[in-house]
Amino acid sequence: MKITKHKKTRKYMSFYINNFGFREPLLVLIDGSFCHAAYKVRLQIEEQLKKYFQCEVKPIVTACIITETDNLGPAFVGTSQLLKKFLVHRCGHEKQPVDGATCIKAMTKTCHYVVATQDRALQEWVRGNPGIPLFYLHNASVPTLVQPSEAHRQAAADGQKDRVGIRELDKTTIQALKVKEGLVAPEPKVRKKPRKPKNPNPLSCKKPKKKKSDVNGNGQSDVKVGPAHGDSGVVKKKSRKRIKLPKHVVEHLKATNGVQNKVSRK
Repeated sequence: MKITKHKKTRKYMSFYINNFGFREPLLVLIDGSFCHAAYKVRLQIEEQLKKYFQCEVKPIVTACIITETDNLGPAFVGTSQLLKKFLVHRCGHEKQPVDGATCIKAMTKTCHYVVATQDRALQEWVRGNPGIPLFYLHNASVPTLVQPSEAHRQAAADGQKDRVGIRELDKTTIQALKVKEGLVAPEPKVRKKPRKPKNPNPLSCKKPKKKKSDVNGNGQSDVKVGPAHGDSGVVKKKSRKRIKLPKHVVEHLKATNGVQNKVSRK
């Protein structure tokens, strides 16, 4: 194989690795048509795949592909036996098998596969669905990895736009440079309204302290009030509260006072 083919292969696979998440080992999904073409020219599929991609490669098939090849008749017995040597992946159609093309279309939706097929209809479907590398035998004998189609490149470009965005700081810098060079008119400055002073939060304010006053035992204040404007200047005397004695104490005092008065008269 020429060096130029190796370069193209690495270039094409780098495209799928960088944009669609392909990783080694590469999984090559082989259908019955590709295997039959390789069987007729005595091509060692696994050996040729490793030489072509120059990395670790795993050729795989599904039960649907093997069943389809078995049903094609005695002419495909050798092809069917060759398919059964490869690793069989579960496709989910074990209870109700489908044709190989339908099975491959379903498999490529859940995992990254390189599709190896000689089926022209399936090849056209792969070219129109981004993220699926197409591999086939050119002139039924030369292994060839197809160049990514326009649909694949457009999907990769859209994916890069979604992943890479411009920061807000970069947008501001670019806008300032455009204004400086006169490419864009400067945006009119919006004058901000001055803020009005707000009332203090009543919950955060301290309550005013009450003035302490001296109060006597009778509940009246002993503080003398001085002359105020318009007053006569007379100091008011504090009133004294009379203590009411019990009735029997009053009678006892009266009786005692009467006896003392009689003694003093004598």
